Amino acid sequence: MRLAEWPRHPFINDELREWLGLHLEALGCSDVAVFATATGREEDERRVLVATEVGLLDTWYGPRSSSARYSLSVRLYPWQAVHGVDLRGETSRLWAHEHETRWRLRIGRPPLDVLSETLELGHALTQFAAACAVMAEPIGETQPEQDPTEQTVARTPPPRQPAIPIESVPEAEPPLDLERRLRLPPRG
Repeated sequence: MRLAEWPRHPFINDELREWLGLHLEALGCSDVAVFATATGREEDERRVLVATEVGLLDTWYGPRSSSARYSLSVRLYPWQAVHGVDLRGETSRLWAHEHETRWRLRIGRPPLDVLSETLELGHALTQFAAACAVMAEPIGETQPEQDPTEQTVARTPPPRQPAIPIESVPEAEPPLDLERRLRLPPRG
């Protein structure tokens, strides 16, 4: 499912859709597949993953210091850095002619572990997983498999870092005299 096809609810409102479009435009690429999920204690944050031609955009959208001010943090993982794409599905019968399907997608890097039980979100998750599986790391470089009985730990976004680190400017060094350093005879 692409960004333009994703329904307003769940998880992607008009502001978030617009901001994601601005980031894609700045990168000069388009979305191939999208998946969004709610995060945070009050599920007021959104994690939106966008598969593009150049890599996987991992975004966090949520309140910044108050519920009136939202921000979008974006990190691009080149496809060579995406590892451990693992999609699993299970379909079970509810009644004679009714069934339900659940999907689970895990990615080792960037860390992702999501479940989808609705038909619409399951469809979006499988399309997103297929795009990642085609473009991610080469065959044979997968992450070790975890025990399925192991409990899933909720993931939180990494701490915010300053956009541009401020460092002191070192004193200028004198130009390097290669002839003297390499003990070459002077030019004459």
